[in-house]
Order: sequence, then structure tokens, then C-alpha cells
Amino acid sequence: MVKVMVVDDEEMLRTRMKSLLELEDYEVFTAENGLQALEVLKAENPEIVVSDIRMPGMDGVELLGKIKALAPAVEVIMLTGHGGIESAIEALKKGAFDYMSKPVNFDELCIAIKRALEVQALRHQMMFQQAQLVRTEKLSAVGELGAGVAHEMNQPLMAISTHLETLLMNEIIDGNPALKTKITKIKDQFNRLSTIVKRMHAYSGSRNEGFVQDTVNRPVQDGLFLFTQQFKDHNINVSLELDETLPPVHIDRYSLQDIVINFMVNARDALDEKFSLQEGGEVRVISRKLEVSKAVLVGLIDNGIAVKGGSEKSLFDPFFTTKPPGKGTGLGLSVSYNIIKAHDGYINFAPLKNDRKIFYFVIPLDRRNNLLSMPGFNEELKAFFESL
Repeated sequence: MVKVMVVDDEEMLRTRMKSLLELEDYEVFTAENGLQALEVLKAENPEIVVSDIRMPGMDGVELLGKIKALAPAVEVIMLTGHGGIESAIEALKKGAFDYMSKPVNFDELCIAIKRALEVQALRHQMMFQQAQLVRTEKLSAVGELGAGVAHEMNQPLMAISTHLETLLMNEIIDGNPALKTKITKIKDQFNRLSTIVKRMHAYSGSRNEGFVQDTVNRPVQDGLFLFTQQFKDHNINVSLELDETLPPVHIDRYSLQDIVINFMVNARDALDEKFSLQEGGEVRVISRKLEVSKAVLVGLIDNGIAVKGGSEKSLFDPFFTTKPPGKGTGLGLSVSYNIIKAHDGYINFAPLKNDRKIFYFVIPLDRRNNLLSMPGFNEELKAFFESL
């Protein structure tokens, strides 16, 4: 529900505007002066402020300046009495969205509020798109760096491999079991390093392959590979339960990999908040075929803190986050939502028994199928979650 604050020293006007705006389904707060308005602003974070210009103490123009300093995204509509046009113009110069003359025409005020909300939505969308562009550029840069590193490492790795093989075939080494065991262990670690380089090269060099027919297990495995050390560092136990019989679907592999990593980041933070890096955190990464819905599902289950009540409907909105300042941008799940939308799929979360939850996405085998209109889709999801 959109929050609106009305600031005016006339009690009758405040009460009347509050009643009328509540009929328009706004959550309305009131303040009788500038100082009180700043307290309400900090406590309730309204999206829109409707403020009188002429008030005792701190006037509306001064209040406007303080609001813009504390919350630049808040739109302020100023109210002015007869002869207050100069103050109204000054307010517009300082960032007011609009001004209206008293007595207020309520219909015109509602139109102004709706226009202010549309401007806010457009600004958020532009910021979201800009953030996506920056993120894409960063991924591209990482990809180029990774490809370069992988390329430079290949030659010395091949040399090391050749020398190890030569050593193992040497008669002196063959006659020294202890030394041969140590060289064999070195070779095992070399093979592990080679695998990492190959993965780095694959991750870097193919991010622009676009949509292909592939199994969803592949981006899941890649995402977990990149995040495994994070889970170890945070004392989180991970189990991987993938259905190896899943049919291929039309996917952008690397976009889905990003979603898996977003899910893992959120699970890690939720587990850290509950267990404070102590043992007890558990993550299950699963993939399943939904027979009735003719789709495949990927989910990440964790036993971290629950999704905060009242935030369920906003989880996938741009810039929405329940994390403390500096901990999250509120973009991960909104980006994931758009990625799954491009796959004609469905993304959501669900609470599970034993204080667990699952974040998941579903992709139809046939992109022409609308999952939400598929008979039995919701019922199949519910039954599946009850079985976990």
C-alpha cells in the first residue's frame, strides 16, 4: 500500500484529507509541523508528501529541502494559499513535484499523486535497467579476464603435466614407492587445477551463446561449483539432488546460472543471520520434472531465517530488500524474475515444514504453455512442497 504523509497546521484540513485519501486506498500519516513531519518521514518512509507552504516554525519550503536531503526519491506536492505563488515557484526550484492552491481540489490532488507515483516508477525502472547494464558490463569484463587468465595458464599447465608424466615413468621413481605416492598426489591436485581452468574458460568464453536446448542441471552444477567455497567458509552443509533424467529445455544457460547464484547468496545470508557462521546451516539444491505441468523445476531449500512477514509480495520488486544497509542491493531477485519471464517460466518461494523455505523457478518444456493457466499446476506445486 502506498504511503502518503499530509503536513498542515490546520487540524480540520489534515483530518479531511486523511479520510479522503484513505478512501483511495492510500496509507495516510499526518503531521502538524515540519519537525513532526521529519519524525514521521524517518519512521514510516512515505512515498508521497503533501505539505502546506505556510506553517509556523519550519515552513514548507525548508521542510522540502530537508526531505530531499533525507529521502531524495520522495515526491513532495506543495499547497499554497492566495498570494503564495512566489513561494510555490521557489519550492519547484528546490525539487517539489507540483504545487496546488488552497482550497484544495481533491480530484486534482489525486491526479497529482498518481502522476508522482508514475514518475517514481519510471525512475526506479531506469535505475534498474542502468544497474542491469552495469552488471552486464562487469560480467563481460570478468569473462574477458577469465578467458585471458585461462589462456595464459594453459601452456604452463601442459608443461607441468608433461613433466609429471615423465617423472612417473622414470625407473628411479618407480622403485621408490613413497616418492611415487607423493608425485601421484601432486598430479591429482594438478588435475583439479586443470578442471578449474577449464571451467573458468567455459564460463568466460560462452556467456553470449544465448538460448539453447540444454538440461537445467548444467547451470545448477556450474553455479554450485562457483559457490561451493562460500558455503564451506560459512559452515553450511550442501546436498545436491538433481534428476539426471530431466529432458532438455530452451534455456539461456548463463542467465539461469546467475539465478542459482542469487539463490545461494540469499540462502547464505539467511543462514548466517540464524546461525552466525556456526554449524547448523543446511542447503539442498534440487531439480525435478513436474509431470502434470510438463515443466522442470529447480529449487534451493535452506533452514535459515524465514522470509519476513508482509514482504512476500515485494520480494521480486526492484530495490526491495530486507537486508541491512550495505548488505544487499535488492536487485538479485528482481533480475532473476526478469530472466525467468524471458524463459516464459515462473519464479517464487514457498515456506516448508520444519522451519525451512524454498526459492525455485519452473520452466515449461514447451514455451507456448502458460504455466499459471496449466490445469493442476498450483496443485502439483503444493503437493511437491508438502513432500519435501
